[in-house]
Amino acid sequence: MSSGCQVPVIGILGGIGSGKSSVVRQVDGFRFRIVDADRIGHEFLHDSQIKQSLTDCFGQEIISETGDVNRSALAKRVFGDSDEQKADLQRLNQILHPAIRREIHSQIDSAPKDVDAVILDAALLLEGGWDATCNWLVFVDTPQHIREQRVMQNRGWSIEELAKREARQWSLQAKKDRADFVVDNSGTIAESAAQMKKVFTSILPAKQTDA
Repeated sequence: MSSGCQVPVIGILGGIGSGKSSVVRQVDGFRFRIVDADRIGHEFLHDSQIKQSLTDCFGQEIISETGDVNRSALAKRVFGDSDEQKADLQRLNQILHPAIRREIHSQIDSAPKDVDAVILDAALLLEGGWDATCNWLVFVDTPQHIREQRVMQNRGWSIEELAKREARQWSLQAKKDRADFVVDNSGTIAESAAQMKKVFTSILPAKQTDA
């Protein structure tokens, strides 16, 4: 583990719309510090220096009338099959990832020493190399049709949009192969949380507080 934190770090993997965050939050009996890399990334879009770098790179058209980064406009620039979009995504990651990485390490290092573990929840956990910070990786395995339904309902995405986004990530099989544990999320959230709790109990036996 590259961080100086003495608290174990568990990385959560899964496809877009897999519900991995929801499963983790349903697990009881442990005290966790949850580090949400996606939320960190969204917050950095409001940072004046990051915003200026993005504007310099992608132009004023990604800035909304309110002066904020228009995430939809930015997504159209970077998610797609063209060489230009692929290059733009690389440029976006070069701007955002160093700042996100620093904040991830800061939040992990500042975690209270009495928590049972730090949960690192990051869509690009492997792509960003943040798995080097983790002691274990858990993959939340959710059927394609369920994930498609979730992103359509919760994010307003089409199936095509989901495919575009996932094409820029490690494949689901590669993520699953990289994981130390797999949780089946094809049933109810309670069933998945019970599996996740069993995983946490097996790797944090001395920390379990509620059998």
